[in-house]
Amino acid sequence: MEAIEDHVLIRRIRSGDKQAFDTLVRKHYQKIYSYCVRRIGINDAADLTQEIFIKLIKAIFTYRFTGKFTNFLFTIAVNTCNDYEKKPKRLWEDIEGLQEADRSPTPLETTLVDEETELIKQKLDTLPAIQKDALILYYCHGLKAKDIAKIMGVPLSTVKSRIKQGMDKLKKLFREEDY
Repeated sequence: MEAIEDHVLIRRIRSGDKQAFDTLVRKHYQKIYSYCVRRIGINDAADLTQEIFIKLIKAIFTYRFTGKFTNFLFTIAVNTCNDYEKKPKRLWEDIEGLQEADRSPTPLETTLVDEETELIKQKLDTLPAIQKDALILYYCHGLKAKDIAKIMGVPLSTVKSRIKQGMDKLKKLFREEDY
């Protein structure tokens, strides 16, 4: 049912309905923002989420109605986060991040920070991006392995392997900390 709603909105967007795009963004914003927080961190999540939806605007006219729209959107999100991590950080970005840290968090940010403990985030950050993506999409966003395979452009068996290897590494990291 959700896929049908998305496809109707996309058709309306393609015919020039600006309200339909606003509806589509409101419907999926929280999922994408949450993914960015888990993947990159809270300081840059809002900017990356905006960047993802800007890329969606550009890509919406080439979207083919062959699968779930959320898979298409998460593909853009995964690729945008990968590109962001590859960019070298500049000093002014670090200073800007410190200034943002001085402001008081919004209720949404507080909830997200409470939701994910710092310890788990630190351990997750030690994993390779391909395992980290698979775990976040599977456990945090509840996507099926077959959908993650489409998003990442890899076979289903590869996704299952990445999830298992990532979980094994996390378990090992937590066991080592206990000793």
